[in-house]
Amino acid sequence: MARSAHDDVLDDGLDSMKAAVDAVAGTMVVCEGEPTTYSHASQNKGTGDGKVLATKTNPTLTIADDASGRKCTVTAAAGNTIDISGDADHVALTDGSSKLWFVTTCTLQALVAAGTVDIPAWKVNVQDPTAP
Repeated sequence: MARSAHDDVLDDGLDSMKAAVDAVAGTMVVCEGEPTTYSHASQNKGTGDGKVLATKTNPTLTIADDASGRKCTVTAAAGNTIDISGDADHVALTDGSSKLWFVTTCTLQALVAAGTVDIPAWKVNVQDPTAP
């Protein structure tokens, strides 16, 4: 039996994330370590997981078709000020107030405070349904 879903089904989660993150308070953060909570993705104190090294406020997210479903592309952000030195290995999206929406790995890079970091464009994919 074939399976299908309207793009609206696939977009609901992406739309919710886009509405929360692609807002005035939303953030894309570069972290050392994997943030597992909003608190980790919003603090630069270095205690616990996900020490925040740099922050891009109000990132731009765009939803569109992808080869195997739908995608939410996070636009590249150049010249973000590095607040704390460390080894960047994760990027996360938050709503800027309470929710950690998405975490992904990035190429390990040593960052130095007062410098800048460029975050390339990346995407979150939701695949079309398939038969079991």
